[in-house]
Amino acid sequence: MILFSTGCTSLLTPMEGTPVSHLPAELLGIRRSEYVNVPAVMLAVQPSDHYQLDEGDILGVYIESVLPFSSPTAIPQPPPVHFPDSDSVLPPSVGFPIAVQEDGMLSLPLIDPFSVKRMTIDQARTKIKEKYIEKDVLASKNIVPIVTLIRERTYNVTVLRESARQGLSPNDQSARGTPLKLPAYQNDLLHALTLTGGLPGVNEKSEVTIFKTSRIPLHLRTQLMAELASGSCQCIEQPELECYSADPMMIDTGVENQYVIKVPLRVPPNRLPTINPRDVELAEGDIVYVESRESELFYTGGLLRGGQFPIPRDYDLDVLGAMALAGMGIDSQGGSAGGIGGGVAGLGGAKPTQLFVIRKLPSGRTFNIAVDLQLALNSSAENILVQPGDTLVLRYKPHEELLNFGLGTFFTYGISQLFNQNR
Repeated sequence: MILFSTGCTSLLTPMEGTPVSHLPAELLGIRRSEYVNVPAVMLAVQPSDHYQLDEGDILGVYIESVLPFSSPTAIPQPPPVHFPDSDSVLPPSVGFPIAVQEDGMLSLPLIDPFSVKRMTIDQARTKIKEKYIEKDVLASKNIVPIVTLIRERTYNVTVLRESARQGLSPNDQSARGTPLKLPAYQNDLLHALTLTGGLPGVNEKSEVTIFKTSRIPLHLRTQLMAELASGSCQCIEQPELECYSADPMMIDTGVENQYVIKVPLRVPPNRLPTINPRDVELAEGDIVYVESRESELFYTGGLLRGGQFPIPRDYDLDVLGAMALAGMGIDSQGGSAGGIGGGVAGLGGAKPTQLFVIRKLPSGRTFNIAVDLQLALNSSAENILVQPGDTLVLRYKPHEELLNFGLGTFFTYGISQLFNQNR
């Protein structure tokens, strides 16, 4: 009667598992603490010593007697002075505002439009003078046009960051969108993240997805969006970079397509990704997407109190640490699940030292791992890492339950004899 009423877990409902020493390496998990951060410099474009012009720049141009036009006998008008905005790093400029148009074309009075794309300010000044000398417009060849930069071009970029809604569970996510106007030479992934909260935190994935909408041809936009929605997106064209997936449980060396680029932020040691600066450079209309990290949990049962507990993103959690996180160390007593020795372990009986880790495989099947907690206290090889989805079941070993059963029987018999003698 005592045997059945106490719920003998090891003898009546035995569990089997593979000892840790017999496990293949792929079932031992990956140490997250060994991952290293991708250097932040790889997320930024290299600044240029000389500003290169392109579509969207606004130049200040002043050419004596031409811009503005005046007769040879008139007193030349002074050029207008422009002061930059408070958030601009440009110095004050002079001249009449002339916008650099599509494909870098510049239109000035009395000469044909010409391209200044990728030219510096000095090169554009020289080019303007050459064009006017060719047309024989300048009153003197000694006249040097004044060319300055009034406003640098900007790129409209959207940053979407997922985060848990306040007061709700972590599974209730909301995306916070932030539109940005990034100046030239600051239109990169690092600046976009810095302006919207910094690098992804512990509740976000260690990777960033860039939707290069600026590269998607109009005739392929609908097709690509449909493939993305169905999860069957294939490489439409071969890209110019190779980057690795940032999934901490699986490193994929597959090639991304040039329209959707995943940039990892944490990678295994000695496996830094090859990131082309062209792909972290953001253009007009690009979207930066930072996903929220799905809650990675492990579960407890048996002599451990049933529950679910989060697994850290960037740190290792072993079975002893997981038991402590669940509220029970190796020297603690069993929980409410009982077992033969559950009621007498505190009276000098044996403590439970058999832990089964039920690990879910990628195929969906489960695999039982038998961990000897007594060995785990003295050997790091036995103290394996907990992986997302693991279930930890604490039990007594058969001899521990038998010992506790004997102690329980002895105390029960002794107390009954004591009461019989007192009658």
